[in-house]
Parts: sequence; structure tokens; C-alpha cells
Amino acid sequence: MYKQRFFKYYVSTHIAERKGAISLDEFRRRAPYYKEQLGRLLPQRRDARIADVGCGNGSLVWYLQSAGYSAVEGVDVSAEQIAAGRALGLQAIQQADLRTYLAGNIERFDLVILRDVIEHFTKEEILGVLDQAVAALRPGGRLLIQVPNAEAPFAGRIRYGDFTHELAFSVSSLQQLLKIVGLEAIRCYPTVPVFRGPTAPLRQLLWRLVEACYKLMIFAEIGRGHYIVTQSLIAVGVRPAQLATTRG
Repeated sequence: MYKQRFFKYYVSTHIAERKGAISLDEFRRRAPYYKEQLGRLLPQRRDARIADVGCGNGSLVWYLQSAGYSAVEGVDVSAEQIAAGRALGLQAIQQADLRTYLAGNIERFDLVILRDVIEHFTKEEILGVLDQAVAALRPGGRLLIQVPNAEAPFAGRIRYGDFTHELAFSVSSLQQLLKIVGLEAIRCYPTVPVFRGPTAPLRQLLWRLVEACYKLMIFAEIGRGHYIVTQSLIAVGVRPAQLATTRG
């Protein structure tokens, strides 16, 4: 119940202090990040039905519409966030509990996005949310998730950066979770840093050096594996044509 109190004032107590005022300029500034981090994971068809569940102020919905996707909608529990997005002209977003929303949209979407969402729930709640998200996908549809990466060197920065966060994930635990809810062809990706401005070449060089050092440290300890060390982690899974009974 305490989360309702936090989400009611999510913009004024959390978003605004870190990111400033919500504006179309801010949406435009974020567009290159969405293109770099998510572009290759989006449907090729511009008429694909896409739901951004936990859309916040709608910046990703705005980006997808700007990129030509004609059937995009978003939902978020925070009335403040939705009001901010609607004030900028976004009509394809609504305020609602995501579980109620998903339950009312069975087998409707080609892509469901849960970006920075499931870490706000307990483990038991997460299973229920993901079961509903998978049920909202058409056969062959995909679920895209972004979560805090527990294997990142500074994992605590995001994990504890929001009082409503419950946990973080590793590649292994996220793959395990998505298999349990029936997804196939699961792939995990880093949230690739996007460098802009006059310091971009220096920051890019520093990141490559630091990333290599982090991966080398893990290799020195365990000797093998595919390492993702960015602070957030992206996973994509596919709903099979015949969805088996959820493993329970």
C-alpha cells in the first residue's frame, strides 16, 4: 500500500528532481537513446500493435509514434506522469493499474514493453504480472523487459535509487524467470551507452576501457561466460504459437 503514496507524487518527488521538467525538448533529447538501445528490437512492421506498460510520462510512446508506429499505446499507474504526458499532447496514454489493463487485452499485442517496471514488484507479484503480459501477446509476439542489472559494478545505484524498487536481476535470473512464464528464444542485451556532445569521444573511450576492465575482472574469477555490465539489462522473449501451461 505504501507504493500508492509514492506513485501519487512520483513526478514531483522523484522524476523532476533528477531529470528536470517534462517537455517535448526532453522527449527529443531522449530519442537517440531509444533508437540506439531499442531500435533493433522493435517490430519491422509499422502497424504492429505495441503496448508500453509502465509508460511513465509517455516519452517512449512519443518516440515510437515519431518513428512511424501507428498502433502504440501506453499505460501507467501514476496520474502525475500521465497528466504530464497528456499536457504535451500525447493522447495514446492512460492512467490505470497495469494488471487490470493487461487482463483486458488478451492476445492483442505484437510487442509488450515493460521498461523499468517489474523491479517495483515483489517476486510473487512479478510472476503474476508477467503471466498477464504474456497472455496479452499474440502468438509469436514478443515481450521486451528492461531491469536493473545486479551484475553491474555499481548495481546499487539503480537498485536503491528508487525507494519503491524491490530487487535487481542478473542475466541468469531473468532468463529463468522468462522461461517460467512460457517464453522462448530469450535474448539479453546491454543498455548501450549513447554519447553526445563535445565530450562524447572521450566518454566513449573511457567507457570502452572501463567496460573491458569490468569484464576482465569477471573472467579472472569465473573464466567463461557472456558478461553484461551496464547498469540496466534488456531481455526479449517470444510467445510460442502454442503457449504451454505456465510452470507452477
